[in-house]
Amino acid sequence: MQSPGKKLVVKTLPLVIASVLLSACSFNEVKKPDINYADNYSVAPLQADNENAVVVDSNWWQSFQSPALNDLMQAAQQQSPDLLMSAERVRQAELQMRIANATLFPSLSASASSGESRSKADGASSYARRESSGAGVNVSYEIDLWGGIAADRASARAGYDATRYDQDAATLSIKAAIANGWFDWLALQERIATARKNIAIAERVQKIVDARYRNGAATAAEVAQQKTNLLSQQASLLPLELQSRQTQSALAILLGKTPQEFTLANEKLLDIKVPEVAAGTPADLVTRRPDLAASEADLRGANADVHVARTALLPRIDIGASAGKSASELFSLNPATQTTGWTLSLAQTLFNGGRVVNQKRLSEARRSELILQYHKAILTALQEVDNALVSADVSQRQEISQREIVANAERSLQLTEARYRAGTDDLLSLLESQRSLFQAQDSLVQQRLARLNAAVDLYKSLGGGWTLAAN
Repeated sequence: MQSPGKKLVVKTLPLVIASVLLSACSFNEVKKPDINYADNYSVAPLQADNENAVVVDSNWWQSFQSPALNDLMQAAQQQSPDLLMSAERVRQAELQMRIANATLFPSLSASASSGESRSKADGASSYARRESSGAGVNVSYEIDLWGGIAADRASARAGYDATRYDQDAATLSIKAAIANGWFDWLALQERIATARKNIAIAERVQKIVDARYRNGAATAAEVAQQKTNLLSQQASLLPLELQSRQTQSALAILLGKTPQEFTLANEKLLDIKVPEVAAGTPADLVTRRPDLAASEADLRGANADVHVARTALLPRIDIGASAGKSASELFSLNPATQTTGWTLSLAQTLFNGGRVVNQKRLSEARRSELILQYHKAILTALQEVDNALVSADVSQRQEISQREIVANAERSLQLTEARYRAGTDDLLSLLESQRSLFQAQDSLVQQRLARLNAAVDLYKSLGGGWTLAAN
């Protein structure tokens, strides 16, 4: 025969399930911002209809065809402190979600006690001794009549999702920083080499001016002017070497290595391929960026928190059941008295100074703020993609123009060399032509760097191959 407590549990279980299902519909729906998406982004040459454009995938850095960059990314996955810390934050959020999900189950507690007491009445000659022992089990469960507990679990789930998406966004940012740092370091190596060539030219010019001064063909002012030029060229090398070392150290930290043990394999920056990326359509961006998914998850959590705050205004219903044994002998439950019972309690806050009401209003205000933040995040993401596309397009055009400048500088140097061999031009003109070519090549390296960084920014702004469906 079932106890009254068991009968009550059986009767109330369908009510609990129905209330959870009905309440879930009210806090899982998130109000989406009203945004008028354009059909395409503003820069046409890099759109998906370009036959050379590549589709963004999760291994986007491989499209640069740089073996050293691939090795850096693989090392970052295993050792990067930032990636490991973000993984631990996800684990913490998962544990918080499990704690919230524990409310699905009833609370079960057990107790046992044994002891004795002595008492003596006034005027009595001896103490009266009393022994007792007992053991019991208690089961309690709060009926989620209004869906508040389910909303609390939904809030925890949304927090876990937001943390997970934040980790994906952090991973994308770290990998983009590694790619940018790698390209910066390669560009600095090229620029350092060019600066050293310019210094060598300045030293040769200095020797020529000194010789002409000794022969009376040059003035002291010309000697001082060339000496100033040489010192300026030498001084310009030092910041480049400093930046190179700082960039290498920054990459070492990103990869979880000490700067002293970290070395990089050199590659030619101009040999690295610059991919053209298929940007897709603006409306697709919401499902392709983890930071937007995290913002939406925060909004879902806030929506659930509003529901939790509202249910705090409603009565709370708890059911409980207990069973136990007690005896009047120490450390013994035989013979014992058996007890069973059940409880049904209803609690309603009548007055608390407006705390619960204001908590509800605070949750609603927080949700309104997150709706605006989500709206702004989408607009900012669209702006970032547009800016990255424009930057990629402009840097490509600038590189094409700079290549023409380098080609003209090379032709100028060839003509100057021919005139110098024919005796119709002096050595200073030849050295100046060489220096102009080196400077043009240095500018070309900087333009290629800008183009590579623009491609990385575009990959990052498009989500780096991340999709909401896969997460």
